[in-house]
Amino acid sequence: MIKFSYKALTATGESRNGVIEAPTQARAAQMLQQNGLVVLNVSSSANGESSVSVSKSMGGRISSQQLMEFSSETSALLDAKIPLEEALKTQAELCTHAAFKEILTEVWKDVNGGASFADALARHPKVFERFYSNMVRGGEASGSLELIMQRIAQLMERRQALRAKVSNAMVYPSLLLVVGSAVVIFLMIFLIPKLTSMFAESGLLLPPATRAVIGMSNFTRNFWWTTPFLFAALFGIYKFKTRTEEGKTKWGLNVLKFPILGKLIAEADTSRFCRMLAALLDGQVPILQAISITGSTLSNAALRSLMKEVHTAVQAGKPMGPLLQQHAEFPALASRMVMMGEESGELGRMLDKVADRYEEKVSSTTDKFVAMLEPIMIVIFGIFVGFIVIGMMQGMMAMSSTSG
Repeated sequence: MIKFSYKALTATGESRNGVIEAPTQARAAQMLQQNGLVVLNVSSSANGESSVSVSKSMGGRISSQQLMEFSSETSALLDAKIPLEEALKTQAELCTHAAFKEILTEVWKDVNGGASFADALARHPKVFERFYSNMVRGGEASGSLELIMQRIAQLMERRQALRAKVSNAMVYPSLLLVVGSAVVIFLMIFLIPKLTSMFAESGLLLPPATRAVIGMSNFTRNFWWTTPFLFAALFGIYKFKTRTEEGKTKWGLNVLKFPILGKLIAEADTSRFCRMLAALLDGQVPILQAISITGSTLSNAALRSLMKEVHTAVQAGKPMGPLLQQHAEFPALASRMVMMGEESGELGRMLDKVADRYEEKVSSTTDKFVAMLEPIMIVIFGIFVGFIVIGMMQGMMAMSSTSG
């Protein structure tokens, strides 16, 4: 049996928090429902405790996890036939995050005052992005708000899982970079100067490798302050190159040409575009508005520019599949599947399939990228440290042979 933490409401609207033992999460929810409770959230006991502590400690930052829980819990309340105003009031009262509690209270007051749920959310764009509020607007228009809220929660859960996959995969390479850089800096700033003083006292003409290492050490110690200026110069060049939309698009195209990394960015944006577009269409959002919202969320400027072209084409009554096929920056398989979805009249279902496929590709490409990055970093640091060691050993051998 596994312990699960739960948040629920009684038939009279009273809050109930606690722990229940069950073989699975679904069984735990079923047991709570059999006891007459409206289940808001069920999670493993450790996760439940940690989420509360994080909420209390993070101050003003509202995480995607909190938005996901809000969406799922609101869907559960609406599915239990609890009026929207009462559901929002309950969510605000039960929220443990100070900043989010304040926002939910404002949303509840706006809805209670006659505003639509979507308009109330849209007044907080830094928390509820355009995608979120427009999904809600479509759900209100179609009368299926509880289903749309659940769809939003599922979508956010997928995005969070994909982001976590990429972040976790980069932990070891990041650790290698930090440790390797620390070792090189220690050798350059602390160890080599001590050996340099010994070489200076001997008055010998040192081997070329030794002189090169000493020169690098002196440069590192005396001109370390040039590093921030170098990064500032590179950042300035980037800002100059991307000061216009055309420049951003060209930069985005160049990024997509990078080996493996460019492919990873294209696959991640393709998955995001297809998943969000499918969700918006499922939420009864008009396709032109859905393309505009989804396209603006993409990370790569070249792909954002492409989605503007797609918006213009669809506005003129043309299908988007053939246009996507004309652009190499959008994966060929995805554009072909989008075209098939348009032809069959099942675009939403096909978009979901494309998103599923490219989420798998992102996971696979991330593994390949990390598998390639790790040995490259090890070899680079190994060559650098090896050159330093060999240079110092040649100098010490020269001193030893002279004294002998």
